[in-house]
Amino acid sequence: AWDTRTVLTAFRTDNAGRLIVGSVGALRGAGTVIHRNWARRRIRALFPQVGEVELEHEWYGRIGMTNDHLPRLHAPAENMIALTGFNGRGIAPGTVFGRELARHISGELRLDAMFLPVSPAQNASFRAIREGYYELGAQIAHLPPAR
Repeated sequence: AWDTRTVLTAFRTDNAGRLIVGSVGALRGAGTVIHRNWARRRIRALFPQVGEVELEHEWYGRIGMTNDHLPRLHAPAENMIALTGFNGRGIAPGTVFGRELARHISGELRLDAMFLPVSPAQNASFRAIREGYYELGAQIAHLPPAR
């Protein structure tokens, strides 16, 4: 499940029954404490019956951003396909796109009939500045509310 906030909250359970909670934000520098504390507050808000929790594992990765916020389909070589640029919104589209990629791999769907046109891979402009901007925004969004 996930919400529709600009800086979203997503959660699910894994095969062992553990709660997996996610959002955007890098667990490095000042973001480590900010995002970790946010996760604990968010879990308490969503599931108050569980009380205080210790986080067993934590990780982060880079979000594939595109200049127009739309995902991309690439075919960089024969028998190679890549989907990129979910812009932090990959849960639902990634599931649907994965199904369509499976249809393509199985021969049921031609590449030119896919859900996105094939486009050349390219670097996003001003990537480092944009990464800093989005991380700062995520940190601000994850700060405790003012009392």
